[in-house]
Amino acid sequence: MTKDSGAAGYSIAAVSKLTGVSCHALRVWERRYGLPVPRRSASGHRRYDRDQVRMIRRLYELSQGGRSIGDLIAEFRDGLVAREVGPIEKCPNKDEEIVTELVDRLAAGDVAGSDDLFDRLSEQMETEGLLSRIIGPTLTEVGDRSFRQECEIYQERLVSGFFGRKLEIMIEEARRKNVSPSHTAILGMVQGDRHIGGILILNVLLERSGWRVYNMGVDVPVRELQKAVRAMRPDALGLSFVLSRNINKRFQELGQIGGRPIFVGGRSILNYQNLARRYGLIPTPGPIASALDRWRTLYEDWGRSNARPQAH
Repeated sequence: MTKDSGAAGYSIAAVSKLTGVSCHALRVWERRYGLPVPRRSASGHRRYDRDQVRMIRRLYELSQGGRSIGDLIAEFRDGLVAREVGPIEKCPNKDEEIVTELVDRLAAGDVAGSDDLFDRLSEQMETEGLLSRIIGPTLTEVGDRSFRQECEIYQERLVSGFFGRKLEIMIEEARRKNVSPSHTAILGMVQGDRHIGGILILNVLLERSGWRVYNMGVDVPVRELQKAVRAMRPDALGLSFVLSRNINKRFQELGQIGGRPIFVGGRSILNYQNLARRYGLIPTPGPIASALDRWRTLYEDWGRSNARPQAH
């Protein structure tokens, strides 16, 4: 990885936002495949140039067809992947400034100031924009700082706790308005996973779109999810994987549930899409705040492919 003392570039959070590839996946690609190799700023942060952003976005788009990232990167190196030449959307720098300010305020213990700022943002933005532009990126930012050991554990908990409370309020409001839900879903995180922000965001989105959500929370053994599915008979099951340890075992266990679509998302999923499909699971990589349209489309596709033929 090269050092660069002054050249401008995109931060890893900005690249994630522009391409749909999680910060975690970008680090995995760099470590496992040696691509992309960003510059380092004077402070040690990754900085990606425009060609790298285009390349990442192109690889991500191709991966949606089920190809493995390893194979696609090998083909890219051999010149077999057409390079994207379109313009890169300008990164919303104002949003990034707000995200940084929120993380800095909360890490310093300024909850009152953070509340004031969040309230102003809530008045200016629709809920979907607040989720996709502010809450999701803020949780990603503090997670990245924690990964880089740039903040203490208690500071990460201050930030995630603050937004956890805000999301719970949004869920309750959406639930009250969702008086006649059309579908039901169980959400949760499997044993060992405890980063619940993405699941809470999806909970808000689903309740606002007419689904009744039963959130099992974090660190749930698959056998307990199986019991919940048998008792509650939901239309779908949605799980977030932030960590990738034991992922093959978890997928195998989940694949035995059957009878309904099982969506698996989270920052680890991009690198394990084919493995998920092998066990009959439906991978939904990319930012959780933009997952609702994919959820709807994939749910309808599953329904059509699993429809029972009508008796004549």
